[in-house]
Amino acid sequence: MEQHIKQQIISARQDLFALAERSGQERQTQAYLKRFLTERTELSVIDRGSWLYARHDEGAMQTLVVRADHDAVPTACGAGHLCGHDGHTAALLGLALLLEGQRLGCNVILLFQHAEETGYGGAACCELFGLERLNRENTRIIGCHNIPGQALGQLLFRQGTFACASCGVEIRLTGSPTHAAYPENGVNPSGAVAELALKLPKLAAQTAEGHACMALATIVGMRSGEEAFGVAASDGVLWATLRAEKQEAFRALNEQVDLAAQLAAEAAALRLSIRRRDIFPATVNDAGLQDSLERACIQTGISYRYLDVPFRWSEDFGHYGSHVPACFFGIGAGAATPPLHTESYQYPDALAPITAETFYKLLTILANRQF
Repeated sequence: MEQHIKQQIISARQDLFALAERSGQERQTQAYLKRFLTERTELSVIDRGSWLYARHDEGAMQTLVVRADHDAVPTACGAGHLCGHDGHTAALLGLALLLEGQRLGCNVILLFQHAEETGYGGAACCELFGLERLNRENTRIIGCHNIPGQALGQLLFRQGTFACASCGVEIRLTGSPTHAAYPENGVNPSGAVAELALKLPKLAAQTAEGHACMALATIVGMRSGEEAFGVAASDGVLWATLRAEKQEAFRALNEQVDLAAQLAAEAAALRLSIRRRDIFPATVNDAGLQDSLERACIQTGISYRYLDVPFRWSEDFGHYGSHVPACFFGIGAGAATPPLHTESYQYPDALAPITAETFYKLLTILANRQF
């Protein structure tokens, strides 16, 4: 890679780091991306409002899509790039620079996605496939995430599930108030909330055993009543994160949680409401595309290894696999890099140019293969 391109990638990463914005609020970031692409490349830039993409059009029958996310993590001080999305996006900008004046033998679309942390961005960006008439026969999509603690630049592959399905669930149980001296005159949800807090992890364990995969229900918060000693509790809420390695196990776990909540509410004569948010499908790699990526690594000398188990965290890249063959992989961020979402984490500058060049090498091989 030429030094001036490498420096532009690193500078872009630093600029994006300073622009950190929370999911759904990435207006300054998107303006920066649009300006960078239009001023430094000949790519066609399509602005979709909350997201954008750039098109390297060779008039080919086949299209390769490369996706990167650019939202930041909520922090006590506002927003911070504690997950490395600034680096992911800088690498995709670097790929745009590398594509200038090149002919690979296929079209390339660079997808700049918003709102990954909440799981909403990937679903919204699936509009791309209809806009560009992309389908399973003519399109493949790839993406990656930096992985601290792993050798810098080494690719981490996995057949099947790469990252787990997950969602946040809020279970609200409502009874009726009464004077604390006469609890028998009201309906108190506290017992049902406590019962469900103990039951949900057990349901996850049963789901894991029944589906022979990882499944978890993590209690993230609970509340019943308030600090008012003259009034018995009448409103209770339980928050949990549900996750599973397999989509069918995730579906079963959600069904079991809903049933348990309904039974608990009926038994205690409580009104029930259930709400879900931050919904992520499992990120499942297409077997054929994964094999093609492995062969591309062998041909270009890119270091890689396979993971034994999927990551427990979720990644909304999984939405794309329901439209076209998709493959997601990790890329090592260095053995000494602190973990993601910690105060001391920062995406290493050296990784963004490596990732851009890795994408370019993979594309040059994939472009010569018949879908």
